Amino acid sequence: MIYRRIYDPALAQASYLVGCEETREAILLDPERDIDRYEREAAALGLRIVAVAETHVHADFVSGVRCFAATRPVAVYQSGMGEPAEWTSAGPFHAGASVRFLRDGDQVSVGSVRLAVRHTPGHTREALSFAVVDADGAPRALFSGDFLFAGDVGRPDLGFLSKAGMTVEESAEALRRSLSLLDDMPDAVPVLPGHGAGSACGKMICRLPESTVGIERVINRPLRSKDDGARFIESLLRDQPDPPPYFERVKRTNERGPAVHERIPAPPRMAGAEFAEAARGISRVVIDTREWGAWVDGHLPGSIFAMLDPYFGPTVANYVEPGDEVLLVIDGDRVEEAVRVLFRVGLDRFAGWIAPRDFAAIDEDAFECAGCDEVSPREANRRIRGGAQVLDVRSKQEFAKGHVEGAVHIPFIQLAARIGELDPARPVVAYCRSGNRSARACAYLRRHGFTVSNLRGGYWPYAGRGY
Repeated sequence: MIYRRIYDPALAQASYLVGCEETREAILLDPERDIDRYEREAAALGLRIVAVAETHVHADFVSGVRCFAATRPVAVYQSGMGEPAEWTSAGPFHAGASVRFLRDGDQVSVGSVRLAVRHTPGHTREALSFAVVDADGAPRALFSGDFLFAGDVGRPDLGFLSKAGMTVEESAEALRRSLSLLDDMPDAVPVLPGHGAGSACGKMICRLPESTVGIERVINRPLRSKDDGARFIESLLRDQPDPPPYFERVKRTNERGPAVHERIPAPPRMAGAEFAEAARGISRVVIDTREWGAWVDGHLPGSIFAMLDPYFGPTVANYVEPGDEVLLVIDGDRVEEAVRVLFRVGLDRFAGWIAPRDFAAIDEDAFECAGCDEVSPREANRRIRGGAQVLDVRSKQEFAKGHVEGAVHIPFIQLAARIGELDPARPVVAYCRSGNRSARACAYLRRHGFTVSNLRGGYWPYAGRGY
């Protein structure tokens, strides 16, 4: 067997290419939407993708399975343990493509590689895992999707996003039962999960790119507590962060079937005046990837601040409105990277991009330089005592460890959905741990007319001064 983990650090997501050494045929598990990169990877390994499969209907990224089905002669494997995705009956389909719905106990073969299908619900109702098995049925590897991660299990509270979802309690109990799949597996069996550390699909995923059943028996707290139902469920549900709002939109997209694109969008480069004029469009939104200081010094009104870091895709996905057309302020050598990330979280429409050097040459009258600034702990305290409302954009766990008295707690990814909890007539002082997440929140609030200040250095330097 040949296998290659194809990892997307922007969304902490792993797809897997599994191939037969003799026939050079391969199956691709859980591909994202920009499918060309998987074909390049397969070609580099001398493999040909003949089948694609999903472990479940995803919420954090737009799946590439439909694009494969519509444009390539492949066998498509979907879970048959829940309500089928709408697109699987409506197409479009390539003339050489086929769709098969898998149930618990089925097997899929690619060349001499055999995958045993296991129904492992809990993260979602229909979730599957794929165990590579030898001729005697003994497991050689487990592709666990979002059922089992390194050090964690899939979050059980996303069922409400699905048409045929489960309650949180039903999901948690289903997940506990699913873990019995591991009972008879040898310690040495590799565990190849669908996400790594940083994914919002788990609560405490560790940084191991892959694991083993034996390692998980030692480090995985939910797995260790599975035989005590009450303890398992209480621990699993405690401090579960709120899911990013864009998850619901992406889940619906994957159920209905995303639009099929032969290639990723290629927005044109724009000159300064053209870009400034385009940004005035009602359905246009500027995504400014420059450093925070540059954004504060001068930006186009209504622009969203989002540097190209691990927060980039979720920030933009949560802050733009459906149907918005994106304009990027970005270095030319990173345009494709940014477009791919946004394409994966469901953004299809790109109007153009401009390099920071050209952006700086736009007429200064077009820029907004007031209404948002960065302040020291001393100045933040003065403004708070003067009546400014305080916004804490950190996680639940961070907030519980200490926060400014009277602060409104809205994690930055939740801000678009909960902006009504803030008074637009009062200035806002926002903070996080370092100032990075709160900077994004400040820009978003400024887009909606708030006067905002970002607390330089975050909460702990402020608290350390006794404020």
